[in-house]
Amino acid sequence: KRYGASHAQKFLRHELDRYLRGRTGERIREQPLIRTENQAYIHYNKGSLALYALRDYIGEDAMNRALSGFLDEHAFRGPPYPTARDFVGALRAETPDSLRYVIEDLFETITLWDNRVDEVAVEEREDGRYAVTLDFSSRKVRADSLGNETEIPMSDYIDVGVFGESEPGNELGRPLTVYKIRVTEPATRVEIVVDEAPEKVGVDPYNKLIDRVPGDNVEDAPEATANAGGSQGS
Repeated sequence: KRYGASHAQKFLRHELDRYLRGRTGERIREQPLIRTENQAYIHYNKGSLALYALRDYIGEDAMNRALSGFLDEHAFRGPPYPTARDFVGALRAETPDSLRYVIEDLFETITLWDNRVDEVAVEEREDGRYAVTLDFSSRKVRADSLGNETEIPMSDYIDVGVFGESEPGNELGRPLTVYKIRVTEPATRVEIVVDEAPEKVGVDPYNKLIDRVPGDNVEDAPEATANAGGSQGS
């Protein structure tokens, strides 16, 4: 809240890099977050990503209700002590049915994404606004404890964003618009209209998801072509 989403993105990218390096060097078995034990790259680094992402999906009020309710139920009490399953149950209770898949992806399984910007086009409209066309690819896989991966169907809400001029300490630039869309296909096209000339365009630009190649989520916007006339966007 104090420093803004751009600073949170730096933290999330750091945690993501640490988690990805950790799972590459795993010598025994990677466990889902809900079952991890003495695997710091999971409970510290992946844990940070999972809790931040869930808060983003369900909202701060719901997240705070889940945390405070869990504490009220279990704090300062003797055995039987709560487990990770009790904690995730408290989170699930505050998660709408349409977003329950997020709990499974982040906490109960080893799920990874491959989101990639493929192409960006920009047109300057007659009204002075800018029509941005973003083409991106998405893939979602689920891994077992030995790293064997299976691709699974997607029906996920993922951020798309357009950013303006860079700011000190902000690699992405000032957000012109960032919002979630539902992604169900390997290839997606989004048309976005913004009030200012875009500098960068991306999918999951803040690295909220566990993307194995986060560096291709954002690309520089090309120079706008002039006068797109009646272009429409969403």
